[in-house]
Amino acid sequence: MTSRELIRWSRLHERRARAMPPLALPVIAGGLLGAWVGWRAEAAGIVSASHAWLAGTIVAYAVAFLRVPFHLYWRADAPLLAQLPIEGRPLFDAALARCLTAACATTIAAVIGAVPLAVDPDGATLIVRHAAFAGALGIAAGLLLPAMTLGAAALVVQGGGERALRAATALGGAPSRAPRPTATAAPSASSSSAPSSPAAMLGALPAFAATGVIVAVLLVAPWLTGGAPGVVAPIVLAAIAGTSIIAGLAARAGAGIMAKVLRDVSALDRQRLATLEIKPPTPIERAIGRLVGAAALAYEKDARLMRRRFPMAFALGALVFLVLAIVGLARPDDPTPWLTVAVGGAATYGVVLARRLRRPPIELARLSATLPLTPRARAQAKLAWLGGWWTIFVAVPAVFAAVRQTDPGVGLALVVTATIAIFVAGASPR
Repeated sequence: MTSRELIRWSRLHERRARAMPPLALPVIAGGLLGAWVGWRAEAAGIVSASHAWLAGTIVAYAVAFLRVPFHLYWRADAPLLAQLPIEGRPLFDAALARCLTAACATTIAAVIGAVPLAVDPDGATLIVRHAAFAGALGIAAGLLLPAMTLGAAALVVQGGGERALRAATALGGAPSRAPRPTATAAPSASSSSAPSSPAAMLGALPAFAATGVIVAVLLVAPWLTGGAPGVVAPIVLAAIAGTSIIAGLAARAGAGIMAKVLRDVSALDRQRLATLEIKPPTPIERAIGRLVGAAALAYEKDARLMRRRFPMAFALGALVFLVLAIVGLARPDDPTPWLTVAVGGAATYGVVLARRLRRPPIELARLSATLPLTPRARAQAKLAWLGGWWTIFVAVPAVFAAVRQTDPGVGLALVVTATIAIFVAGASPR
C-alpha cells in the first residue's frame, strides 16, 4: 500500500467517524479566543489583548504538541495497523498527515482569535505579526514534534526485545523483573544498579523540543505589539520553521522504522508483557483517606489506580502549580490572561478526570457491586480524590497568585467559579 492510498483510507475513516465538519471546532475555538481578546482590548487595551491571545495560543499549541504521539502510535487502530503488511514510509506519511491537519486546525483557531486586534490603528501589522507567530508554532507542531517523537520511539525500539520490554514497563510505571542471579555470578558494582530505560526518551525528546519552541517564542513575544526583544523575532520564527522543515524531511527519510515503532511501542505500551506493581498510597493520600471515613477503602483504590493509569494528571497538575506559583511570585502587570488560562484549563481537565474516575479501568461496575462498599461511599471516594487533586495542584497556588495581585477580586472569583464547576462535575451521576 502506498502513502497516498493509506492517507486516503485514513481520511475516509475519519470522515465517517466525525460528528461535525472538520473546520467547525477550530472556528468555534478561534471565535471564543477572539471574543476574549476583543473583551480584553476594550477593557485594558491592545497590549493586554495581545497578552490574552498569547496565553490562549500557547495553551492551544501545548495541547497540539501533547497530541502528536496519539497521531503517531498511541491510537486505537495502532495494533491493527501493526499487524498489516504495510511498510514504514506509508505509516509515517499517514501519521504526518494527521499531525499537519491538527496543526493547521490549531493555526486557524489562533489566527481567528487575533482578528479583534484589527481595531487598533496598526491592526493590519498586528494581525500579520500574530499570524506569523502562530504559523511558526503550527509548523513546529506539524513537522518538528512528529520528527522528535519518531526519533524518541526509534531509540526505544532499537534495543531489541529485552530493552523494549523494559521500555514498556517503564512507560506504565512498573519495573520489569530483574534477572535471577546465578550461584556462580559474583555481584559487582556495575550489576548492582539497574540499567536506565530508554523509554524515558519517549517523553524527554518531544518535551525538550516543545519546551525549546515555547521558550523561544516567549522570548520574542514583545515583538507582537511593537516592542524590541533581545533577539530579532523574524529570525527566531524563521529558525523555528526552518528547523521544523529539516527535521520533518529527515524523519521521513528514515521512516522505514515506523512499522517496528508501531508494533513495539503501541503493543508493549498495553503492558501485555509487563509485571504489575501498584504502589501504596502517598502520605497525602493516606491523610485524605482518614478524612473520608467509610469511603477510605474506595478512595485508596481510586488513588492507586489513578496514579498508575493516568500519570499525566499529576504531570499537568504540577505544571499548573508551577505556572500559578510563578504568576504569584512575579506579579506581572497583567496577570488576568495567565490566571484565566491556567485555572480554566485545569478546570476543563478536572471535568475530564471526573469522567475517568467513573469509567474503566478505574471503576468496574460489576466488580464494585460485589464488594462491601455502598454507592454513597464510592461516590464520596471519587469526590475526595478530585477535591484533593484540585486543592493541591490548583486552588492553593491560584489563591496565592490572586492574593498577590493588586486587585485579587477577579482571580478569586475565577477560582471559586472553577471550584464549583469541578465539584459539580465530580458529584454528578454517571
